This record gives sequence, structure tokens and C-alpha cells, in this order.
Amino acid sequence: MTGRIGAGGLRAARAERGWSQSQAARELVTLARSSGAPVAGAASLKTLLSRWENGHAVPEPQYRALLGELYGRTPAELGIAAPPADPAAAGAPARFRAALAAAAALDEAALALWREQLDVATRLDDELGATGAGELVRALVERLDETGRHTLAPSRRAAVATVLAPAAILAGGQELDRGRPDIAWQRYDLARTAAAEADLPDAAADVVAGQATVLIDVGEAAAAISLLDAVEPALPRTARPRVAGARAGAAAALGDATAARRAISAVSRRLPADTVEPAVAVELADLDRWHGHALTVLGDPAAAHPLRRALTAPPRSARHRAAVHADLALTLAVEHPDDAAAHARAAHALAERIGSTRTQERLAALRPSATPHAP
Repeated sequence: MTGRIGAGGLRAARAERGWSQSQAARELVTLARSSGAPVAGAASLKTLLSRWENGHAVPEPQYRALLGELYGRTPAELGIAAPPADPAAAGAPARFRAALAAAAALDEAALALWREQLDVATRLDDELGATGAGELVRALVERLDETGRHTLAPSRRAAVATVLAPAAILAGGQELDRGRPDIAWQRYDLARTAAAEADLPDAAADVVAGQATVLIDVGEAAAAISLLDAVEPALPRTARPRVAGARAGAAAALGDATAARRAISAVSRRLPADTVEPAVAVELADLDRWHGHALTVLGDPAAAHPLRRALTAPPRSARHRAAVHADLALTLAVEHPDDAAAHARAAHALAERIGSTRTQERLAALRPSATPHAP
């Protein structure tokens, strides 16, 4: 019988000769010795033969050649031909070299274009959130991450990181809106690494605050406090207001009104209320939002005052406005149901615009009289 044996060919070839596995192992040892090829002992070969015949392993090249000679057949006829090469693995070195070359070609002009893309994405996100800017932000983060990982010069890696950190933070906020805390955490973690590499303390504060928010959203407020405790001391004082807002939210989620108020008070003492500086005005608007949110979670109707101030602040993102309207709807639901319903409708419309299932889920906690209705 000289044709292809196919599946089980190795076992069939042995059966044709009337050999047991032990005898076949001895024959293989004898053949190897006559040709000077190194092989295992007969006992070990018997075990290997069993594995080869049962398809649990493919013989190494030297054994494939010996078995072919022993049975007078090709490895393919015995069913022990070498597995086909993986095309993906074969091209891996070339792809890696291409990635290194692309990263090495990075210049200031390319970085400037990425900064422009980030600026466009941020402005789109301000009004349209993940609905309008999600794909742009995702693509930008992936490209920056790929380039950074293949950039060898530390100074160039840091330059890429200065764009990657805010882009990944933006992506984290979008994923929070989408109700995907696991992916949001990954984006923030990427931003945290980039912020450290680029030495961006403000971005680092935004990252840890975002991660704390993720933990709060999944019911791990105590873990959020631990995270903030571990990271905040390493931040400069100018970068701590955002962390204080997250701390207030975590404390409120734990029902600790004293700690929540203390966190907000510590920041408000450092921010003058009668400022005309745009940057400080933005911080005050965020402070009012954080303060109002913490009071809302605590069930304190006094939340309405800072929340109303947050709405009258200079133009803020749709995400900011949606969060404030939602908190006002929740705060006013009992004593002012009509006002609450109006804020709920505003929050719902903004949440639909930016694709925020997170805000919509918060609105679901309202009693029916305060939930949004179609006009």
C-alpha cells in the first residue's frame, strides 16, 4: 500500500507492519543509531509515538524525517507534516519595523496637526459629546497610543504624551456617558501613564478624578476615596480642585455629609468668588456643579443654589449642562415638581444629543410626575 494514508496515517503505517508501539519505538531507535541521529530512548519514544498517533502533538523535524524513512512514506502521507506557517506571525517583524519607522518620522508639523484634531474633537464634544466626536476621539487616541509605544526618544515620547493625555481623558468621559465604565477606566489609565510621562499635573488630576467617578458609578465609593488619598498628596495644590470635586462625590455616595462639605469648602476658600478671570470663572462653575451634585446625592435641598449658579456660568459643555439639569431635577422633584420636570426635559434632551445613557439612567430615578414628556 503506497498511497496517502490520511488521518491516522501514522498508526495505520505501524499496524501494516504488525508492530506494537514499543516495537515501533525500538525500530526507530535502531534506525536513528544507524544514521547517527540523536533520539530519545525507547521508553520515551513509546510515549511520544502515542501522542503523535493520537494527534496530541506533531513530531519535531528530525523525528518526521526518521518516521518517513522507517515507514517508507512522506510526512504528509503519515499525517505528520509540519503545520502551515502563520501568515500573521511571518509578517510581524515587517509590521514592527514599519511602526518604528512611522514613529521615527514624527515631526513637529505632525504633532501640530494632532493638536488641531484634539481641539476640533474637544469643541465637537462640548456640544455633541460621544454622538458627534466619539469616533474622532477614538481614532486619535489609538493613533497617538500606537505612535507613542513605538517612539524611542524620551523627548519625543513626552511630546506625543502631551496630546495623548487630554485625548484619552476626553475618551474616558465619553465612555462614562455611554455607560461603559470598564472601557472608561482603560482610557483613564492610558491617560494617567501619558500624563506622568509628559509631566502634566493638571491632566493627572483630571485622570484620577475620572477614575474615582468610574468607581463611584459602579458602587465602589470607598475604593474611590482610597484612590484619591493615595494620589492627591503627589499633586501640586493648583491641580487639586478637580480631585476635591470627586472626593465630595465619593463622600456623598457613602452618606458622609461632613466629608463632602469639607472637600468643597477646602477648594472654595482658594477661589475668589468675585473674579473676572475666565479660567477662575470656569473653576467656580465646576465647583458649583460638584458642590450641588454632592448635596443632591445627600438629599439636601440646598443643592439647588450652587446648581443654579452653575447653569448661569460662562458657556459650558453639553455634558456639564446635562449633569446640572439632572441634579436640579432630582433636587426639586419633591417640593417643586413642575420645575423638576422642566429640568428633567432639558437634561433628557441634552443626554440624547451627546449619547449619555448615564444621565438618562439618573433621570430614571425621578418619580413619574417629574420625568420628561414629549411635547
